[in-house]
Amino acid sequence: MTPLELSRHLFDECDAFSLNHLTPLTCKHGVMAAELADLVAASGGLLALREAGRSLEGRSINLVTFGRGPSTVLLWSQMHGDEPTATLALMDIFAFLSKSAGEPWVQRMLADVTVHVLPMLNPDGAERFRRYTSAEIDMNRDARALATPEARLLREAQRTLRPSFGFNLHDQGLSSVGSSPRVTAVSLLAPAVDEARTLPMVRVKAMRLAALTARILGQFARGHVATYDDAYEPRAFGDGMQSWGTSTLLIESGQWPGDPEKRFIRKLNYVAILTGLKAIGDGTYQDVDLDEYTSLQPNGKRMMDIIVRGAALALDSGSTATVDLGFMAQPGNLMTTEIPTAVSPYALREIGDLRDYGALVTIDASARTLSARSVAVDKTFTLNQLKDLLQL
Repeated sequence: MTPLELSRHLFDECDAFSLNHLTPLTCKHGVMAAELADLVAASGGLLALREAGRSLEGRSINLVTFGRGPSTVLLWSQMHGDEPTATLALMDIFAFLSKSAGEPWVQRMLADVTVHVLPMLNPDGAERFRRYTSAEIDMNRDARALATPEARLLREAQRTLRPSFGFNLHDQGLSSVGSSPRVTAVSLLAPAVDEARTLPMVRVKAMRLAALTARILGQFARGHVATYDDAYEPRAFGDGMQSWGTSTLLIESGQWPGDPEKRFIRKLNYVAILTGLKAIGDGTYQDVDLDEYTSLQPNGKRMMDIIVRGAALALDSGSTATVDLGFMAQPGNLMTTEIPTAVSPYALREIGDLRDYGALVTIDASARTLSARSVAVDKTFTLNQLKDLLQL
């Protein structure tokens, strides 16, 4: 199968292997460690599990290994504790492998690659659903100082395993694709190795993998794949891995309308990672034109969580103005503290012409009148309160 054929097959069959009982809110260390042990036990020896180290608070940081091939790949997820989408996709991948080891393409992949996975690098942060480690340090700004045990563990894994490729897996805030009103489902980056953003072969290989990933995901989320900012950050692990000789692809999980738990984005991760591993093993990642990556638009800021469109705003003067109202979840990332519900707070950020903006939720208020006294910038509303206000 070609990478495109494989990715379509994986997309169509993904639901059969998805561990739907695992959700962003259950993505805690105890739950995931127990689930991981069960998956490894059920894999018939295909998956190997060991403790790579411990977090500052003593939680195990586990390493899963599979494959026996000459190309070594390292994947790490949830270095930010509130970014669980790829962690859940990795668990789905482990479930797939434990049940599908007999498939011919899986056998070939396992003969071509040796894969090491750190599915939850910041278990202390995951326990709190917070970005930072328990030392209040952003681990992705600790690649140089290595002040945290979690960062030291990741650096040592790179030194010891000497992976040819790395997958740096994150969630990102709500973004648009460039200046369009299209939500970013996934953004990709082959990080820079220096301030000049030069193109040594280690980065070119990562760019080719990014190009393949963009082509793959374009089948399922056309127009919703963007690039992440490639400004050089010497404290970040993606930039560090690239400069240490590991061709590294950053995958940032964005959002999708009507999907607060990011199940569709989780599926995109599942497809991208498995197809990418196969393409690294057989070398087909090199067959894609770099334009598939370099032509992507960067993340933009033309998205709101909720837009109320076309409301008649009754002004104190007695006149009315037709306006849109744009709301953002508090504090701006839908999954920073919890999965949003109809009673989650949203802050009103803008009143006026938002025709060039997109939203995860759009409310048609063209037949509704609002008093200007009932709305104010920075005032918070729940979705239920908004519907009551609009008499919907």
